[in-house]
Amino acid sequence: MTGRAEPAAEPLPGGFIAEVVRLGNSVRRTAPERYDFVSALLTHLARVGSDLAPRDLGIDEHGRQVLSYVDGLVPWRERENPAYFADPALVALAGLIRRLHDACAGSLLAGDAETVCHGDLSPKNTVYRDFPAGPLPIVFLDWDRAGPGRRIEDVAFACWHWAELGDEADPTELARRCALLCDAYELRAEGLLPRAKLVGVMLAQIEGTWRGIAAGAERDEPGMRRLRAAGTVETVRGWHDWLRRYRQTIESALDLT
Repeated sequence: MTGRAEPAAEPLPGGFIAEVVRLGNSVRRTAPERYDFVSALLTHLARVGSDLAPRDLGIDEHGRQVLSYVDGLVPWRERENPAYFADPALVALAGLIRRLHDACAGSLLAGDAETVCHGDLSPKNTVYRDFPAGPLPIVFLDWDRAGPGRRIEDVAFACWHWAELGDEADPTELARRCALLCDAYELRAEGLLPRAKLVGVMLAQIEGTWRGIAAGAERDEPGMRRLRAAGTVETVRGWHDWLRRYRQTIESALDLT
């Protein structure tokens, strides 16, 4: 009598850093360096019923992190569908970020910080599903960089990942999208986001991104080498220069009260 055959591992696309495969109803990926914190965070989110992340299922025999599989669409190709960046998706995104921060504020995981931040919010780390309003984000993936932080850090990170930057971009459109995200996050204008600091936080994050990739490549980290070879350092540095150039225009268009 033979047992049921094990499902074949299906490589999942899009990752530059971690190797990710689907195996039945689970996902196996390179375990994060801070696995204990990430596991505790995902367990906390599951316990409070947030449905914001896959469930952590431990470590497999190959040392990989095991997560529950979340059915949906991940826009891992750059700008593959404008609907992922449309206003309804931005409003839903802000709601997810707010739920994450509210679920973690005051927890042991946050410590003395305002909350726990995802730390790497991007369309490529987000699962969407189709709704009457279009594709909307439902779950965040890749929690490797999560840690205690300020609410504005995740909001600022989302602002420049769900917008266009660079020479062909419109700074007033970036400002509009930033304002939309902030307004949807602060449903009652609660003053949780110091908006006057928003562009400064974005600039620091963008600079930290290109410098971090360059430094990691110099340390011979495979993922950082791949990103540098793909031209990411030059691209992100160009975004930083563009944002500095149009900072005053963007801040003038934002409601910084």
